[in-house]
Amino acid sequence: MKNKLSFFEKLKNKLTVGAENNPGVFMFLLIIVVNVIFIALSTALLMFLPENEGRSFSEMIRFAFTLMVNPSGRYQYSDYPVSLIITTIVVLLGMISLTGGTVGFVTSIITSVLEKSAATRRNLKLKKHIVILNYNHKVPSIIYDYCFDDMENTYIVILSDKDKKEIRNQIDNIFSVHQAKKKFKNIIIQNGSPFSKLDLDRIALKDAKTILLMTSDGEDTKETLSNANAQDFNVFKLFMFVNSYLNGNSPDSMPCLLAEVSDGKTEKLIREYPFKTGNNCFPVNFNELLGKIMAVTAVMPSLCDALLHLISFEGVEFYLEDIPKSVSIEEDLKRQNSALPVLDTENKRLYISESENLISNSGAGQYKLKKPLPEGKFIPCIISDKSKILIVGSNRKLGYILDSFVCFKNEFPSFKLTVVLMDTEENEEKIRKYCNMPEYSSLFGDESKVVIVKDIFEPFISKNGHSVLDDVNSVLFLSDDDSSDTNIDEKPLLFWNSLKRNDTLDIHNCIVEVLDMQNENIIEKRNHDQVVVSERFISCLYAQLGKDPVRLDYIKDMITFESDEASRNSSNKLSNECNILSIKSSLFFKNYSGKLNFGSKRELILWVYEATGHEYIPIGCVKNNISYLFSRTEDNNDGLDTAVLLPKNDNSNLKIVQNELILEPDNEIIVVKLTSK
Repeated sequence: MKNKLSFFEKLKNKLTVGAENNPGVFMFLLIIVVNVIFIALSTALLMFLPENEGRSFSEMIRFAFTLMVNPSGRYQYSDYPVSLIITTIVVLLGMISLTGGTVGFVTSIITSVLEKSAATRRNLKLKKHIVILNYNHKVPSIIYDYCFDDMENTYIVILSDKDKKEIRNQIDNIFSVHQAKKKFKNIIIQNGSPFSKLDLDRIALKDAKTILLMTSDGEDTKETLSNANAQDFNVFKLFMFVNSYLNGNSPDSMPCLLAEVSDGKTEKLIREYPFKTGNNCFPVNFNELLGKIMAVTAVMPSLCDALLHLISFEGVEFYLEDIPKSVSIEEDLKRQNSALPVLDTENKRLYISESENLISNSGAGQYKLKKPLPEGKFIPCIISDKSKILIVGSNRKLGYILDSFVCFKNEFPSFKLTVVLMDTEENEEKIRKYCNMPEYSSLFGDESKVVIVKDIFEPFISKNGHSVLDDVNSVLFLSDDDSSDTNIDEKPLLFWNSLKRNDTLDIHNCIVEVLDMQNENIIEKRNHDQVVVSERFISCLYAQLGKDPVRLDYIKDMITFESDEASRNSSNKLSNECNILSIKSSLFFKNYSGKLNFGSKRELILWVYEATGHEYIPIGCVKNNISYLFSRTEDNNDGLDTAVLLPKNDNSNLKIVQNELILEPDNEIIVVKLTSK
């Protein structure tokens, strides 16, 4: 593959990272290497002496080392003139490498060279690495997620004007917060300007595999609308600058370019820009992606863990492989031992697996479905008895959330979805504006569309004496765009804590947006029916795209419903080939009277796939409020009969080991709904 590192490229990258991050250790190892070379040279010279004929190489190593340390032993070779010359050379080598004064002198020379090199900003000797231009609060989480990937073959360079020690401390804090047992070490942090060609030369940008253009965090600046627009414009300027810088690259060696933006206008500008190789450019509208993820989890809260692990290196993930010759998805489902084929698009097949290497682990035999199929086509029923969603707070993601709700209603009209907006008085005009927009009229019922809270510290009860939480499916707490970096999560956490004191909230699902990952622990000790949506989703997504940017289109497709014009793929085409859903078993199998007892996970997958006319494919389930994805295999059983447990922030993967799968009415089934063609 194009992005695979050869042995020598990997060795060069390792040496470069070691020299940059640990110059003292690198210098010490260099001195040892020089001494070993001197000893080897001395040994080779002594082997040529007549009196040493027939002696072993190990003996000569001992004699060479003794002579270098104790030059007085030189007398024994004085009978031969050549011995005097060679032993004199060996003694001189010993004086150079082992004499204290010489060691100090050599050390000072090497130190001077390293300091001079750092001062003159020497070029890094890296190949196929990931470059992050600019720095913001998402970067530490990106680095954290790479710990669950192939760390030995992943190299990252950060170029920013932010202090290197501060960046390093923030990255270390993320690992400390999550109590990670391992850390990502193949990283170089450099001070400089992304708009400087000299600095881009220094980090070997033209030899990079992927370039991430990030917005930069300001010091105690407010994320106001104007500032967000300014950041988008700076990213667009940087995109144009990098595009011109890479102009000399051949199409085959052109890095993939990911640009982080916060609105659709800048995304469109970048998508339509005449980039040299357009299929290598991927604008990422993080507000849109987060908004869609929040909309999906607000309707189906149990999807939070599953989505997080699907776009993270922790657990399972998406992989794109060439479609096996003359092998349909149905046949692939029967033969795969360690991966789950989902859909075909163009010449690629989308798999869900723990490892890219496991996808080719296919059995020779064909699995035979034992559970009889229904006589007619099985049609799942997607409805909900509690379909009111309360959105607390407002930010730039709210429009995308409401867009997704509208598209969800269009695709699943049986789901009677209604929305109530809640915020403080200063944002009253903003949320009422959304309620009055014609495109969102189908979301707001006859009851109060807007709830204004005068005191955020007190629980709110509506005017008619009923709680605003009555008949609510889920509560979505949004962050505040206008908050400073120091209290970025203050508003959603205060709202969450205030409403949590209401007894009725315990029976609802809470989706709390947390932007500072260190605040996630505040909600981590939550009730079993509460979930947290944070920018770790975006950080994980950036980490994924850093390895394979093409995955963006398929991840976006999973969380996008039909007719959603806000979502277009990298080719500027609207596609809706699949959706991810989580539905109660009693609703999903409502039109089927048979027992919900399956002999294996594979049997469930094949049965649903066949019974629904290849429209639905199960990828996991939710039992006892714990999410599982079907992809991992053990050495025994039926391959897909072992599922991965998806614990939050846990390096260990617990597993279900039994073959049989029994779905209770309250259990949920996680499926991918495929669009009929």
